Amino acid sequence: MKRTFFLVAALCSLLVVSAQTEKGSKLIGVGFGSISYTNSNSQTTYSNTPTVYKSEGNSFSISVNPNVAWFVQDRLAIGGGVSMSFYTSTSNSSNSSSTTTSKSTSNQPAFYLSPYARYYFSGSKTGMPFVQLNAQYGISGGKSKSSTSTGSSSETTYKPKYDWNSGLAFGYEQFISKTLGFYVSVGFNYGSSKTTYEYRPSTGTGYDYTSAYKRWYIPVNVGLQAHLPAKKK
Repeated sequence: MKRTFFLVAALCSLLVVSAQTEKGSKLIGVGFGSISYTNSNSQTTYSNTPTVYKSEGNSFSISVNPNVAWFVQDRLAIGGGVSMSFYTSTSNSSNSSSTTTSKSTSNQPAFYLSPYARYYFSGSKTGMPFVQLNAQYGISGGKSKSSTSTGSSSETTYKPKYDWNSGLAFGYEQFISKTLGFYVSVGFNYGSSKTTYEYRPSTGTGYDYTSAYKRWYIPVNVGLQAHLPAKKK
C-alpha cells in the first residue's frame, strides 16, 4: 500500500513539473537586474601642492525587466521582454585653496527590447535549472549639468547612436507554488555602444564628441516567474 502511495505521489510530482513547462504553456515574469545606492566621500592630495581636493556625492540606479514567453515545445520557451533602467547621481566638489565650489548632476534613463530563449532541464517538483540565450537592443539618453558658486555652468546631452548586447545565462528556478517560481541567474554578456555628447557651456563655444564602447560583463538577475498552463481542448 505504501509503495503504491509513493508511486502515485511521484507520478503526480512529475506531472506538476511537466505541466509547468509543457508545450503551449506561458511564462510571465518580472526581473530586477540591479538596485543600488552609493554614497561616497573622497579627499585627494598631491606631492607638488598643499591644496586638498574634496568631493562628496551619491548615486542611485534601478533596472526592471518584465517579460513573457511561450513554450513552443516541452521545456523550451521563446519570448521577449523590455528592460527599463534609470541612473541618477549628484556630486559636490571643493578645494582648500579656493572658496569656489562646484556641483554636478546626471540623469540617464534607458529602455531595451530583450528577446530570449529559455530551456529548462529535468528537475523536481521543487525546482528546475535552466539555460537562457538572450539579446538586448536599447535606447538610452540623458543629461548632465555642472555649475559653480561663481555662476558659470555647462550642460551635456547624451545622444546614443546604438547600444546592444547578447549573451548566455545559467539559472535555477525554485517553485513557490504550482504556478509561481523564484529564479536566480548568472550570465556572461558582450555589448557595444556608441554615443554622441553635446557639450554646451554658459560662456564660450560648445562642442560635440563621440565615444564608442565595447564591454564584457557578468549580469546577475533575480525575479518572479508565473507559469500559466496550456489551455486544454
